[in-house]
Amino acid sequence: MAIRFERDGHVATLTLDRPEKLNAMDREMYAGISERLREIDADDEIWVGIVTGAGERAFTAGADLVSMHAPGADDSGWRPVRADRFDLGLEVAKPLIAAVNGYCLAGGLELALVCDIRIASETAQFGTPEVKWNLLHGYGAQLLPGIVGMSNALYLLLTGRFIDAREALRIGLVQEVVPADGVLARAREVAEQICANAPMAVRMTKELALRSRDITVADGVRYYQALQRQVEASQDLVEGTAAFAEKRKPSFKNR
Repeated sequence: MAIRFERDGHVATLTLDRPEKLNAMDREMYAGISERLREIDADDEIWVGIVTGAGERAFTAGADLVSMHAPGADDSGWRPVRADRFDLGLEVAKPLIAAVNGYCLAGGLELALVCDIRIASETAQFGTPEVKWNLLHGYGAQLLPGIVGMSNALYLLLTGRFIDAREALRIGLVQEVVPADGVLARAREVAEQICANAPMAVRMTKELALRSRDITVADGVRYYQALQRQVEASQDLVEGTAAFAEKRKPSFKNR
């Protein structure tokens, strides 16, 4: 499978490793990426995940259309949708960072949108060209408006045009643009900044932010209070307040 998965401390890096095909994803890769994301979610020693592509030309150009949409490529018949693949609603409680180098298109953009933070190289290009091929952007079309706004999302979705890293930064699609040779290193720096914080509070903060999109402010406050009671009962709160009082860096454990 054209995927590499490496761990360094509390950070796991998932690399799509098919540079000769612009890291285009076939069915096996879709399944493998999703499996590794579930592993990040389940492993208590992994606090942050980074997703990137091998080489300088592409994060991933999306699905390998030849293998994914060829006649008879999927003859398994109908089956109900389950949130077991990243482009079908798979959720990961841990923070995910996309280190985007080069093309980030179609299903590749969906993968980047599943991540919480997107750092782009100066050479990155983003797009949803599926309409050119009589396909739908699918899950990404549901995520994109909440990230860049409806008008910006429709502009990308309906035209199929590509935008560069600076335009992606302007509309809020990415959070940083860095030199091409420094995108993975910068993603790692951000991951370490997150790992310096209390992992329980980090995961709960992500959960609160994501769930609050679909509920009223009043219900969001109630949910916050329920999560806060768990935070206040944790040993990490003792460590956090002690570190603050003693003017030192805290030493947190996964909980």
